[in-house]
Amino acid sequence: MDTPKLALAAQRYDDAEDAREAAAEDLRAESAAALAQGADENELAETIGRPLADLPKL
Repeated sequence: MDTPKLALAAQRYDDAEDAREAAAEDLRAESAAALAQGADENELAETIGRPLADLPKL
């Protein structure tokens, strides 16, 4: 077993998961701000590429 490669792979996975979680939080926050400013829900959903109902699941 190549322990350093395994450790690196695990670290890269953790880093990617942290980045995904941060991106999801940004997407939720920016979407909420846009809606609060009166953005059209259909246009917003088209812009983010998913239904607004999916945002809490990210």
